Amino acid sequence: MNEAIRQILAKYEIRSRNDSLRALREVMQEIALLGLWRSKFFEKAAFYGGTALRVLFGLDRFSEDLDFSLLEKNEDFDLAEYGDALKRELDSFGFDVEIESRIKPAGTAIQSAFLKANTRSQMITVEFERGIIQQVPRNQVLKIKLESAPPILPI
Repeated sequence: MNEAIRQILAKYEIRSRNDSLRALREVMQEIALLGLWRSKFFEKAAFYGGTALRVLFGLDRFSEDLDFSLLEKNEDFDLAEYGDALKRELDSFGFDVEIESRIKPAGTAIQSAFLKANTRSQMITVEFERGIIQQVPRNQVLKIKLESAPPILPI
């Protein structure tokens, strides 16, 4: 197991399948944020929402999504352009993920993408206890949604 992942997981008490799934999701979210940072994503967008409260302020809050708001209006912004950076970062930690961008509906500036991975395979990567891994269906998919929205303008 990667030493950085070992250090992140050290803060969790993993006693059940649900504990392990939450820890795995949160580790992958933090690595995805690192990939976005390395790709200079945060020069264009701010991280907010429930996951931001947990990651940045240590609140005991669970959220499955990574939510972002553009810092300024940008018609050319494309969340999909950051897919390679996300995949590269997660790959460097041993995670095997797919990035799926969603086509935005006409008339909306909100963009979405999903990180998808085989849950069991990722649990093996981080070396969870075998008994816990066996409780997860072989085809279970772990999904992390990323969503960018137009800038939040003051009222």
